Amino acid sequence: MLMNAGSSIRNFLKSSDFLKSLLVTFGIVLPIIIGISLDMLPYFLSVAIGMFLTSSSDVPGSRRHKSIGILTATLIAMLATIVTTFAAANLYILLPIMAILVFAISFISVYGFRASLISFSGLLAIVLSFAHKQTGIDILIHTLLIGAGGLWSLLLSVSFHPLLQKRQINNGLTECLSLTAKYIRIRGKLAIENTNESNLKTELYDLQVKINDSHESLRELLLNERQTSGFSNFKRKQLLIFIELIDILELSLANPANYERINKIFEHHEKVTDPFIELVFELSNRLEQLALCMGKGKKLTPIKDLEPIINRCRLNIQDYIATVKLPQAREGALLLHNLLDYEEKQLQKIQSIERIYQDLESNRKSSLRNKEGQRFITHQDYDLNILRENFSFKSPIFKHSARLTIAMLVGFSIGIIFSIQNAYWILLTMVVIMRPGYTLTKERSKHRLYGTLIGAGIAAVIVLLTQNTYVYAMLSVISLMLALSFIQKNYRTSSIFITLSVIFIYALIKPDAFEVIEFRVLDTLTGALIAMLTISFLWPAWESSGIKSIIVQAIKANRNYLTEINNYYHHQKDNTTAYKLARKEAFLEMGNLNAAFQRMSQEPKSRQQNLGKIYEIVGLNHTFLAAVAALGTFILSNKNKTVSHSFELIIESIDTNLTQALQTAQNEELIDSIKEDKVAEAYGQLEEKYNELVAIRTQELEREENKPIDPGFRKNLQEARLISDQLKWLVTISGSLKKAVIEFEGKKS
Repeated sequence: MLMNAGSSIRNFLKSSDFLKSLLVTFGIVLPIIIGISLDMLPYFLSVAIGMFLTSSSDVPGSRRHKSIGILTATLIAMLATIVTTFAAANLYILLPIMAILVFAISFISVYGFRASLISFSGLLAIVLSFAHKQTGIDILIHTLLIGAGGLWSLLLSVSFHPLLQKRQINNGLTECLSLTAKYIRIRGKLAIENTNESNLKTELYDLQVKINDSHESLRELLLNERQTSGFSNFKRKQLLIFIELIDILELSLANPANYERINKIFEHHEKVTDPFIELVFELSNRLEQLALCMGKGKKLTPIKDLEPIINRCRLNIQDYIATVKLPQAREGALLLHNLLDYEEKQLQKIQSIERIYQDLESNRKSSLRNKEGQRFITHQDYDLNILRENFSFKSPIFKHSARLTIAMLVGFSIGIIFSIQNAYWILLTMVVIMRPGYTLTKERSKHRLYGTLIGAGIAAVIVLLTQNTYVYAMLSVISLMLALSFIQKNYRTSSIFITLSVIFIYALIKPDAFEVIEFRVLDTLTGALIAMLTISFLWPAWESSGIKSIIVQAIKANRNYLTEINNYYHHQKDNTTAYKLARKEAFLEMGNLNAAFQRMSQEPKSRQQNLGKIYEIVGLNHTFLAAVAALGTFILSNKNKTVSHSFELIIESIDTNLTQALQTAQNEELIDSIKEDKVAEAYGQLEEKYNELVAIRTQELEREENKPIDPGFRKNLQEARLISDQLKWLVTISGSLKKAVIEFEGKKS
């Protein structure tokens, strides 16, 4: 227990979040110390505020993107500060000005994640303008010093960018390794557990969302920095690890894809698959071990030899054939051979990562050229047309901006009417917790309330035990640093330390700390209540109203993934960029659908329209993606000179099912289906090819009963069986998906 706690603390202290919080805390505290020493605290406090306001926009990315983000946040914070402070002199001017500012600044979020954090800086600037009221020339001085604080933030960010980015990449790879290991482990559990299948699938979907986020962050960090100068050797090796991790995810998604069929074939021979399942868990453990070593920065510890388990897998295949006898055992044996091939490929990928980590592949070149790598980054479009397109109540960001504006005005009015001390805390609470969706707002509200109450309780105990201002000062700095460390990973914990920091800062200024605690809790409750009422009754953004478009995008991405696999199967060029781009989009869109469903399941029961049918669609999409990944990994690994007409016809049938599902969801006229007799004929032709190979093998065994099968011939058998089975399964899944979408649309209407 103590060892685990110690390890967690060490990992936390090594994390990029802690390093960044240390840097931001230093950037805030240093001006305050200088101000106190020079007896010019009010001026240097403005610099500290500027540093605090702009630090939130400093998120992982290239030096250029971070610099532009901080400078933009600085300009918006200055504009918000000077306009709000000047307008504050007249309430009738302030209210409309405040409404325009809040709406305009929050509307910037249409440009993505970094823009939303820049928007957050501007909204914070509006709120903090009410905390430090200025008059006359002091308004201009205060605004310019906030700008100086923004430049100070930029200087620290640029100076420590290499160190911070190195740690962010290392932590990102460590996290990705660990998440992928968990993903493989759950896939293994799904193959053997029937009673807990629903919970395991939910956990699997949640993991895929996290892995997608991890992949996107790593793409931004690894592929978007100094593209013109290329990669350093160190970064090239990190990129190679990342590429292998993506391939491992695809393999784990496809391995094994059809659990039902495996369970059916080996219903009376369960022990046959035991070493295969054991190998899955050992692969997961191996990745987890690698993640631990990378996280600690240590050499890779001695690795368990998996060859004995692989040999047991091979022996079990032979024993199965000897027990069941050919030809009855052939289908199961080929399935096990394919399964073992997948697991051996996973092992090869993991061993490749281990060699890279141990610096044994220092001369290997990255498989992604700079220009090619840029295509894998999700670029944000900053066209002004995006503002125009989103300027309607059809846009979630527009509704969120309008909702936040009204909530802020209501909160501000309550503060004035009831003469609430530090009423800007109400506004601050709303700015921090309100999100475009109900679920996220509800979650942050709960975390904010729990954090505030726990933080207030801890602060009350400390205030009772000591009245020492030096203790308050030290605790306020430590609390601020810890609050910033946890703000992205654990908002509830962050809220505890934010509350502690605020209370200790005010305890330094005001003698009655308990009064500060009382108002802090009251204002937080008021802000959270207003936030929840507005998100529930003002143009509520329920997931059920927008999930159809996410379903459409997921089906489109899966369809495109299948198309690229088909293109590669026909042409089989060395360049797999188009295939990998399609794979990336399919994984991302599936993750988006998983996340949307999770949010929907946490909304009020009355708003969970067709939840069961949507869950079915999510599951079918995930199963289809797994089946496509299985087909894709096999085709990429096995060259084929000719593509049969039957293969093309079945692919066309699958594509037609997906197209009809999309047309149904988009209320379009359906295209004609492929005739069932033609599909059946294509199945027959694929079976015929397989049966011809079986006949050749049967003749060999008739001439020589124990003649070993030629490895190349066995590969042909595996290909014929696997491709035939995968295509049949894809037709079934796509048909079920089409049916589910039709039923979903029928229930809606």
